[in-house]
Amino acid sequence: MQCPRCSASLRAEKHQHVEFHICPTCRGIWVSGEQFQALTVMVAAEGEVESSVKLTFERRKALRPSKDNPMRMCPTCDFAMREFNYAYDSNVFLDRCEQCKGIWLDPNEIVDIAKHIQYNPKLDAFGKGLIHKYNLQKDEGGKELEWYDYLLTGAYIILRLLVFKH
Repeated sequence: MQCPRCSASLRAEKHQHVEFHICPTCRGIWVSGEQFQALTVMVAAEGEVESSVKLTFERRKALRPSKDNPMRMCPTCDFAMREFNYAYDSNVFLDRCEQCKGIWLDPNEIVDIAKHIQYNPKLDAFGKGLIHKYNLQKDEGGKELEWYDYLLTGAYIILRLLVFKH
């Protein structure tokens, strides 16, 4: 397989049961659609990238990809790949082959995605605490609150803490 960015030969790699191909020249990564999620979760779980959980809750404008970004051809099936904004507003633009569903990641895009999805144990513990606290609560009439009341209350508190805190 040839690198869609610099035409060097891609080298097959396997890390923790995740298979991908890496370009030794430009350090881009080619991964199948089935392995993409596993690769991003693996990189995020290794904890070597700083979490951007606050950024996840901030309002962002999705930027358009650069017009001078050349169309790339899939290294597997040689079809033109389409550029897409990962998670709709992450502003990490990846290339995906519509034919084989493979994904091309330019250098450092895997790190940007890992920052976007990084697990935050403090936030998780806080959310679980809210759920437990509000599971014990009842409304003014003595009726137990519905699950969506807990969810909305928890989401509101988390947003207040993360986004509106100055």
